[in-house]
This record gives sequence, structure tokens and C-alpha cells, in this order.
Amino acid sequence: MHQQIFVNLPIDNMARSQAFFRALGYEFNPEFTNDQGACMVVGKNLYVMLLVKDFYQTFTSKTIADARTTSEVLVCFSCDSREEVDTL
Repeated sequence: MHQQIFVNLPIDNMARSQAFFRALGYEFNPEFTNDQGACMVVGKNLYVMLLVKDFYQTFTSKTIADARTTSEVLVCFSCDSREEVDTL
């Protein structure tokens, strides 16, 4: 059985991506964060790894999807109310 889940996402700009998710209230684990990847803590044992595209590409021989023209991944955030959604 799994003990931790890491979802890996390719990104273009590390600083901009971290700023976006910090503005939503997420924190990053500095132990697993550098200029190529950032470990965003989503929940207990649940993490999203933001990986710059060149580094992400070292894990696969497949082409990275162009998120402007194809579906790469669907990410959903649950909220308790419409008001909570509006505050995000």
C-alpha cells in the first residue's frame, strides 16, 4: 500500500508557479525544493511536485502536453461553500 502520493506537473516558470500556489495558501517543503522542482504540500502524505519542463522531461521520453491545446491533467480543489471558492 502507498505511504505517500506525489503528483508531478511540468511548469514553465518556477517563481511564478510557487507564487500562484502560495497565494492560494499552499506551502512548500524546502527539503525537496530547488530551482528545478518544488514540493507543494497538499495534505498529509499528498504532494504536488512542480517540475520545470527540462527537468520533468528527464523522467519520460514522451512529449510534454501543451496545456493550451491539450488536456494534461485535471486538478480539482474541494471547498465548503461558493463563498470559499470566491475568496480563492
